[in-house]
Amino acid sequence: MAVNTFVKDCDDPNPLIRALAVRTMGCIRVDKITEYLCEPLRKCLKDEDPYVRKTAAVSVAKLHDINATLVEEQGFLDSLRELLGDSNPMVVANAVAALTEINESSSTGKPLIEMDTATINKLLTALNECTEWGQIFILDNLSSFNPKDDREAQSICERITPRLAHANAAVVLSAVKVLMKYMEMMGKDTD
Repeated sequence: MAVNTFVKDCDDPNPLIRALAVRTMGCIRVDKITEYLCEPLRKCLKDEDPYVRKTAAVSVAKLHDINATLVEEQGFLDSLRELLGDSNPMVVANAVAALTEINESSSTGKPLIEMDTATINKLLTALNECTEWGQIFILDNLSSFNPKDDREAQSICERITPRLAHANAAVVLSAVKVLMKYMEMMGKDTD
């Protein structure tokens, strides 16, 4: 069976092969295959190579579309939350994207990303080095955060302001969305 080949490829020494294997398994949208995907996906989420981790993060969202209960029972949501603190900005961006996608399809309505100061700092750090679409996902998540005071809102605004000069209009609009929300929170005497 082809699935056994993909499972075996998840242990390949080449990170591209591992990533392609987990991506392909995530794209096979058959419920019976999901049980074979769990263990390789768990390994790939903790892989030493960031490309494999970022690919695995997206595969969790695909698996959630097929079997949401399995994703929750296997602890994949917690693994995605751990990836928010990853040292690679692309892994962080993909974890945010996956959690956002899962959150949008979830019936609970409870946010999956706990937006506290530590998480905000991780996202802002990743914002400087990830791709355009990664920046959009991060900025959109930042727009749902309520800073605790004017100073925190101003600090976040200062770190987001350079996005206003970005070549991609979607990044600029996402930055404007965050800035407009936070500027409403800041006092009128704040510059």
